Amino acid sequence: MKDIKDTLIDRRSVRRYEREAIKDEDMKLIHEAIRNTPTSYNGQQFSVIDVTDQDMKLKLYDIIGQKQIKTCSHFLLFLVDYHKISLISERLGVDMPPFNDTVDGLAVGIVDASLAMMSAVAMAESLGLGCCPIGYARTVAPEAVSTLLGLPKKTFVVCGLSIGVPREMPDLK
Repeated sequence: MKDIKDTLIDRRSVRRYEREAIKDEDMKLIHEAIRNTPTSYNGQQFSVIDVTDQDMKLKLYDIIGQKQIKTCSHFLLFLVDYHKISLISERLGVDMPPFNDTVDGLAVGIVDASLAMMSAVAMAESLGLGCCPIGYARTVAPEAVSTLLGLPKKTFVVCGLSIGVPREMPDLK
């Protein structure tokens, strides 16, 4: 495992991957890093979808158009998610403040999802894996991506992250 200095300073966006699965123990560490991400108000206003099904990755590639989606081992989608907290407040019978309808609430969700993605990047890179953040997953066709994934109301994609065994090591930009 690389130390934190080398992990962060030597990071590159890797867009070409070997067609090789990532070890389960490595993905568990990546998921644990995501779970341990600090969040505003400890609210965990984000969710992550880990796409490994090749057919689903191809459908996402058709919408988003970034080739690394179809060749990576795991394509993670980081979402702002106020749906789950709405369900909890309903179940508990408490009113949920309209936090998700404010600029601050929107910013909190985006920041939390972005921090979670960076936690995943740092862990994956430290394990010798390659990653490429894909912001275009949010902007190219948000309704099409949401429909394909079956996202509930009060959620939306902030960014995607392809992760895989690197086939290349691009120059540092």
